[in-house]
Amino acid sequence: MKKLLLILLVTFLLIGCTNSEFKNEQATNHESDENEKINKYVNSIGNVLFYIHKLKDEDFTSIYGVGEDTKIWYTAAEELGQIGKPAIPFLIKNLDTKNDYERALTLYALLLSSQHQNVKEITKGEYIKVNLDFNIKTHEEYIKIAKSWWEKYRNNWE
Repeated sequence: MKKLLLILLVTFLLIGCTNSEFKNEQATNHESDENEKINKYVNSIGNVLFYIHKLKDEDFTSIYGVGEDTKIWYTAAEELGQIGKPAIPFLIKNLDTKNDYERALTLYALLLSSQHQNVKEITKGEYIKVNLDFNIKTHEEYIKIAKSWWEKYRNNWE
């Protein structure tokens, strides 16, 4: 993952340098739009990598609700769910983790991110139907469900 981040950073820097050397008035608006898209993409990938790393951190949570309605907010999984499409390939790869807690949250993040609007447009609303479950006996079946969904739609990420 560090290599990917380094490649993205170097690519971003090269694009920035190239753009500054070859600007013309007509291309400036187009380049500005392209640079903005690249910046958003690089930022989202940086966020994805950060939250993927935090999935295994059992303390990266918060509590909400009162009394019997108290619930745990799994911050990394929820944030990845808000990112949607850019997170999914990284989450699919993360299913191979040996850490049971991390795998449970990876599956949960896949459930959430596959329901994001930027994914629903591709899948016509079909999402990864799994649950947040810390019982590792369910993980094998959930992984099959997630990977089957991924195989069906993975060409939309290439």
